[in-house]
Amino acid sequence: MEDNARLALLKKAIQFNTANGNEAPLAQWLQQVLAEHGIQSELVEFAPHRAGLVAEIGTGQEPILAFAGHLDTVAPNAAGAWQTDPFAAAIHDGAIYGRGAVDMKGGLIATVIALIELHAAGLPKAGTIRLLLSGDEEGSGTGATALTQRGYLAGVKALVMAEASSQTIEYAHCGSFDYIVHARGKAVHSSTPVLGHNALMDLVDFIKAEQTAFEDVANSPILGALVHSITVLHGGEQLNTIPDAAFLKGNVRTIPECDNQATQARLQAIIERLNQGGAALELEVVGDFAPVVTDPANPFITQVQAAVKEINQVDAPVVISKGATDASMYVKGNPDFAFVEYGPGDDTQSHQVNEHLNLAEFLAAPAVYQQIAHNFFAALDKE
Repeated sequence: MEDNARLALLKKAIQFNTANGNEAPLAQWLQQVLAEHGIQSELVEFAPHRAGLVAEIGTGQEPILAFAGHLDTVAPNAAGAWQTDPFAAAIHDGAIYGRGAVDMKGGLIATVIALIELHAAGLPKAGTIRLLLSGDEEGSGTGATALTQRGYLAGVKALVMAEASSQTIEYAHCGSFDYIVHARGKAVHSSTPVLGHNALMDLVDFIKAEQTAFEDVANSPILGALVHSITVLHGGEQLNTIPDAAFLKGNVRTIPECDNQATQARLQAIIERLNQGGAALELEVVGDFAPVVTDPANPFITQVQAAVKEINQVDAPVVISKGATDASMYVKGNPDFAFVEYGPGDDTQSHQVNEHLNLAEFLAAPAVYQQIAHNFFAALDKE
């Protein structure tokens, strides 16, 4: 595929506004693009106007190599601060600007192009390449959950997440456990607080307990320490009224040594203890992304390193990430696949005003993905 055709696909993808949902039109367009190149695919609807897409090339048999990405983006935010329309996909000084250019329509379109070019070459001769495109990655991961529940991770031996990776290869990332603690109290005049129950003070007690709730968790030899934070606190509407309702929000970057289930149990234990003392707290889980870790000695990591070296003539560092991806949902359907995260773009551009992607990185990415596929299947042939 010529570079102009590749850029046209990327521009069109960025011009779809998939912020906070509405991925279905983009998924339908990509289904049409793949069909024009002889590749059949399936739309996976998971909510009104929301859908993912799954496509395969090859024999339909194992081994299966998967490439994955997400269709949704965050909102443009501060749209007036952008130098260009965030959905115009303007090109300036060797970069394309737009919401989602880096996170992650560059990587997503690069995988689509790689699939088209591999199929045109009659590859793979043995085994299967599966493309997994989800929605709601920027939310609670319901799109990836839908793909997992439908069995699309079955048989996958290795998976490349095409998120922007700042020219590194990431082989492990923390999980993310997002929660809300709701507090119920009794409203009274602030001159007689003993007649009421201050919901905010129950949350203060929870915050104090949460600060030490993970002190005994051992560091992961790969991912390091578990990280936990209270990020939002809200309660009360009137200066002279004791608040009868309040809530806080928190996030835990989980590790295998204290995974999401264990994290939830620790937070619930705090709540139960405080409730026994007279509080009225309730835990709500709003995000549940599991940690994902590939053994550093897994040969797939070496295969990806070799592919990047072959195409880009650089030695890409192999690192870990604290951020979660859709792989957190996919491991629930298949905990055994080897995982790497590699994609075009500087990840620090994600969610930023004037988000932009280096075009040279984007144009090289499809060849890297094709080389990864070649290395993967060639290594299996030698086994």
